[in-house]
Amino acid sequence: MPEAHRLFVNGTQTADNLDRDYPYFTGEPPFESFEFGSTTVIDVESAPAEETVTLSGEASVYVYASLITDNDACRATQFFDGLSGKTSFTVWLDIGSTPIIDGEQSDWMPMENGWEKAHEFFVNATYDNVTLGEGDVISLVVQANHNCLVQGRVYWDAYHTPTGALLQGAMLQPELQAQVDSNGIVRIEFIPISAWGSADYGEMFVDLVGPLEGWDQGRHLKTQPSEEQYIEHFEVPHGTRVVEANRTALIWMSNDTVGPGMYMIDACFIVNAGDYNEDCDSDNSDHVIGVLRFEVEERPQPLAGSGLFWLVSIASFLGYAGIRFRSGYAEPLTWGLLLMLTLAAMVPASALPELEFGASRVEAASPNFSLLQHPSHGSGTLSLGELLDGKDALVLGVITVGSPGAELQKRDFENASARLGEDIAFAQLVTGDEVRAVDIDFYADFLNGSWPLLMDEAGGDVARQLPSGIADGVIIIDSAGFISSWSPGSLSDQQIVQAVDKSKSGSSQSVFGLFSLLLPSLMLAPLIFMAFPLRKTEAPKESVPPGAGLGGTVVAGAIGFGVWAIPLAILSPFLASFWPFIEMFLMFWLAWQGLSLAIHGKVHEIEWISTQIYQRLPESYRNWRHEVEFGRDVMLGHWLAWISWFAMPLLIPQGIGAAATASLTGLLIAPFNLLLHLLVAGGLVLMLRVIAAVGGPFSRMAANFGHEEIPRLWGCLLIGMALWWILWLVMGPIGNTLFS
Repeated sequence: MPEAHRLFVNGTQTADNLDRDYPYFTGEPPFESFEFGSTTVIDVESAPAEETVTLSGEASVYVYASLITDNDACRATQFFDGLSGKTSFTVWLDIGSTPIIDGEQSDWMPMENGWEKAHEFFVNATYDNVTLGEGDVISLVVQANHNCLVQGRVYWDAYHTPTGALLQGAMLQPELQAQVDSNGIVRIEFIPISAWGSADYGEMFVDLVGPLEGWDQGRHLKTQPSEEQYIEHFEVPHGTRVVEANRTALIWMSNDTVGPGMYMIDACFIVNAGDYNEDCDSDNSDHVIGVLRFEVEERPQPLAGSGLFWLVSIASFLGYAGIRFRSGYAEPLTWGLLLMLTLAAMVPASALPELEFGASRVEAASPNFSLLQHPSHGSGTLSLGELLDGKDALVLGVITVGSPGAELQKRDFENASARLGEDIAFAQLVTGDEVRAVDIDFYADFLNGSWPLLMDEAGGDVARQLPSGIADGVIIIDSAGFISSWSPGSLSDQQIVQAVDKSKSGSSQSVFGLFSLLLPSLMLAPLIFMAFPLRKTEAPKESVPPGAGLGGTVVAGAIGFGVWAIPLAILSPFLASFWPFIEMFLMFWLAWQGLSLAIHGKVHEIEWISTQIYQRLPESYRNWRHEVEFGRDVMLGHWLAWISWFAMPLLIPQGIGAAATASLTGLLIAPFNLLLHLLVAGGLVLMLRVIAAVGGPFSRMAANFGHEEIPRLWGCLLIGMALWWILWLVMGPIGNTLFS
């Protein structure tokens, strides 16, 4: 930071004012002539101060002057100073109403002719705790005392004749800070505080460096950092925002994201009053060098990750084993199957959400917010339902206070809106720790009512529940209120159009995602233990329809899947605003099914549905295909539905339900889409049956040793999964809904 601050006499014809721009002109400077005797040659003042500063230190005034022609007599040193041919200058310097130099005279000095040989005259004084208040000026009066008959000249506003004042004290008080948002984007803010405001600062050079190996590396670098540590270089600010005291903060946003580690901002801010021949790497530089060290911490660890569910699985196995030992002996093969089921259950359990307070996830419904609008855009609040009313989708831009990304989003939104028409809603949500209307007045005026401008609740409560978090991002919300897709920062108009089109057709949810549950994810591995055949399938003794065996398994699996999927597909378009509570109901249902399975070895409602359908099948089929096997196929389809929920929570609600509300075409296609999901689920059940039967007699032996015990242990494992999900809902989405 410069310890002394210069003000220069400025003016083209006459000395007009004091300013802070270091003169760069190197030719003949402007001048004021003076004759023999005492003459006031300079009487100027600075622009009014914009900030109040308190100064202490030393004040100096430098005056540059020469004769217009050479004269040996004026250089003679006869007699004492006042009677010789020498020259001096008397100076008055005031800060506000406080005299700092009050008629002090420089040394007498004989001068030579020509501006190339201008002499430097110097006067100084000390001062302590002098206040330069807002609106005050610094005034300078210089009087020439000339004892030579040859005319003299005083010069200013040139590099070699910078007549002016030099003041010590804390005249510059800039602030530099950095924040890292939830997406790892670094936001750098610089507030150029000076007695004369931001105009005191010129070019700016900012480097983002890291990660550092230690804080000792966090110092100003005179050479470019290593390639491994060099992240990004900035010059022209990306945007501004108004901060406290109506100051303007300059903002830069990184393109690259940063991970945990130590970093620094290495900045050089050119001060206009500094020597332009020096830079920030010069010794005793006149410019501002700023080094801000900051640390990006590891994201808070969840209370429990899904990987810890193995403890729940093992505890369920041991608990079941303890109860089973009390009731009698079980074959070693049975225990082996139970242990393998326990291990296989950890695969679908890996899809369980991490337990942490305030948790949310991408594949979910949008929080059902109702937020205040900026006063310039309308009075009162605006809810998600009102934004989506009669629209096919909502493009929601999330921006932090003062973010340069706001204007980038505005441009992209305007272009996308022109292409998408009035069927798509647009809005922007301003978030941060505390959002005030005054903080976004400038942007609201710039937006000019193009779309609603919403203000987040204190602490960014709504943004925290969105995938972007408290950071810039674009969220696409489909017509049912589910999050379709999102991106940090902004999206181009082409990307917005593509994302909206995708939201109308079920977003990224696809029936083919069901196949991934089998391969490569192996999420359906536990179901293989419940798919072993109890007996060898014999040829039917009576005539049955062609493909009855394979088709019957597909239909039974589809029925089990449909018991879960059909109500969800029908109700999801109308219940997105209550989705956390719908999830809670579903988890209680799963817990009940697990409990029923653990105690009774069956799920009563599914068994009842299976029985009702089986009794209505052709008698020839029933005589060939036992009801127990048919019921097991139905249950396999039902468990497949639950596992698909763990892995793809919005497969049915968004892929079918939301798509049906997006357009008339979507509504007409929805029943066929649902039927396709059911048939694919049935096909997967058939594949599980085929895989489980590959072992022939060994598969049947495994089925007979485990067909009673395996479902009961599976029920215990399902209870653990359901309780885990319920706990996550209470700590996350439901807690966010009730207490935010």
